[in-house]
Amino acid sequence: MTIQEVAAYLKMSQQTIYRMARQGKIPALKVRNRWRFRRNDIESWLTLENNSSRGQILIVNDDPAIADSFARALESENCRLVSAPTGQMAIQKVKQQSFDLIYLDLDLPDISGLETLKAIRQIDDTIKVVVITGCEGDLLREILELGPFTILMKPFGADEISETVRMHV
Repeated sequence: MTIQEVAAYLKMSQQTIYRMARQGKIPALKVRNRWRFRRNDIESWLTLENNSSRGQILIVNDDPAIADSFARALESENCRLVSAPTGQMAIQKVKQQSFDLIYLDLDLPDISGLETLKAIRQIDDTIKVVVITGCEGDLLREILELGPFTILMKPFGADEISETVRMHV
C-alpha cells in the first residue's frame, strides 16, 4: 500500500502517516525513497494499537485542518482518535461505540453543538466532553448547565489539547 492508500484506510492525513513511518510508529518499508505498507502489517498494528491505546477520543468538528491538528497534538498520547464532521454523525458514533473523551465544537454545519451535546448526554451522561468555542454569554451558560467537563476557548494550542487528554483519559 502507498502512503495515500494507508491514509485513506486509516482516515488520517498523508502527512501524519509519513511522519509516523519516519518515526517508526507504524510498520513500513522504505523502497527507493518511498514508503510502502503491507495491509496485514497495518491490520496487526491496528489491533495492537486498539488494545494498548490510552483512550478512545471523538473529535466533532467540520474543519479537517482542526481534526489534523488534534491528531498531531495527540500523537504521543497513545489515543485512538475518531472524527465526526457533523453533530448527527457524532450522535451516531456515540450510539455505536464508547468514548473516553469527546471534543465538541459548538459551531457545526447541521445541528448546533448545544443540541449535539444534549443528545450525547441522553445516550451517555458519563462521557467527558470538552466543548470548543469562541463565544461567551448566554450560550456558554446554557452549555455549562449540561455539565461539560472542560471548555477550550478558541484559539487554543497543542499543549492545551494534550493537557485535557492527560487530565481526563
